[in-house]
Amino acid sequence: MIDIDTMANNSVIAAVLDLKVPDENGSLKSVLNLPLDVLKQYCHLDQVADFANLTLFIYNSNNTDAYPKLSDTSIPYTIKLLLSVLFLLVGCIGLVGNILTVLVIYKTASLHSHTNYFLASLAISDLCLIVVGVPFDLFHLWRQDRPPAIAGYCAFMSTSISLFTFASILTIVSLTAERYVAICYPFNHRALFDKRRVIYLIYLIWLLAFFPSLYIGLQFKRIVPDFCGYNRELDSQRGSCDYVTSQRIPLRYPFELTMVVTFVLPLIFIIYCYIRILATLNEMATATRVHVPIGNTNSTDSSSQPSILYVHTKNYAPHKSQQAQRMVIKMLFTVTAVFFVCYLPYHIERLIVQYTKQQCDTSMLCLLLYPVTGLLQYISATLNPIFYNLMSTRFRTAFTQLLHQMLPKRDRNYGSIARM
Repeated sequence: MIDIDTMANNSVIAAVLDLKVPDENGSLKSVLNLPLDVLKQYCHLDQVADFANLTLFIYNSNNTDAYPKLSDTSIPYTIKLLLSVLFLLVGCIGLVGNILTVLVIYKTASLHSHTNYFLASLAISDLCLIVVGVPFDLFHLWRQDRPPAIAGYCAFMSTSISLFTFASILTIVSLTAERYVAICYPFNHRALFDKRRVIYLIYLIWLLAFFPSLYIGLQFKRIVPDFCGYNRELDSQRGSCDYVTSQRIPLRYPFELTMVVTFVLPLIFIIYCYIRILATLNEMATATRVHVPIGNTNSTDSSSQPSILYVHTKNYAPHKSQQAQRMVIKMLFTVTAVFFVCYLPYHIERLIVQYTKQQCDTSMLCLLLYPVTGLLQYISATLNPIFYNLMSTRFRTAFTQLLHQMLPKRDRNYGSIARM
């Protein structure tokens, strides 16, 4: 039964005294006389949803606790500690790796190519994601009910994380499209992807990523859920960071639409491009042939011409340019595959929470899904510089040269003496 003791001295109770809903027998009963489990079945009605919001508002108006407890289930301390160590470890490695990637591309003239401009943009978005996202997730892990008391904190963090994520996705899509045109339509590549247009395209990527991120971020506020499961904004000092939801918002938060636009459609486009790229590279390798002359050119008959037979055989060793193309495609495919594999659990987690919210509030598995899927996103951002070094000789050489320049001269001299 709903406890109305805390509402007895509030005049707003008059607004809901006449609210009635049909019970199992079809007779109308006041919402004040129904158990919560029964009342939750009518949350699809606007009047009941408004009553849930009203009840939450009145309860918190009479409650001195500025930080209402959102759930009785919490992650054990040891697991929190382990996750925190992993967040910090992955964050530090990703921070250093992506900074070095940007510096290497910037300082190495031989790496100033269209592909590497996109990789530099990807490194910047990964770097920013780690700088903003890791502290946010650590705060959420340890103080979910008490985020920092900073005005606009929730909206700013959500906008920033969404911006860097969308920028990464659009960069990977553009990078794939650039390689697709370069290999499958080489005569059109220079016209479509010259240096100036690539730089403008990167600016456009960040601009396009900003607007949907801002829309999402403005819905991200301090919320407290009511008994219907709707996230309500009470004031700027209470609750945890999440999306405001209401029965009047048709999709609440369009998780499905977000997944389709930012994950499924880009993945389909990228798979199509890589299939065409690999098919084109195979055709190029198959078309490479050599002419081998066979005949007796040492004949003693001066009047007779040497008989020469040209045998056409396939050259199974592609040209160096084709090998380089394959290596680049292999590296980019690895980066893309890891990105989507690491982001898939995040989208699944959001859908699980969306459709099983009440069960997730008391499920340890659901509580662990959020930090684990977040950690996978940072792992994806951290692995990219490692892939560049493992799979690209030019990147590896440039990285080594940059590190050699950054080391103190005294340490380098000491290393030279030690080898004598």
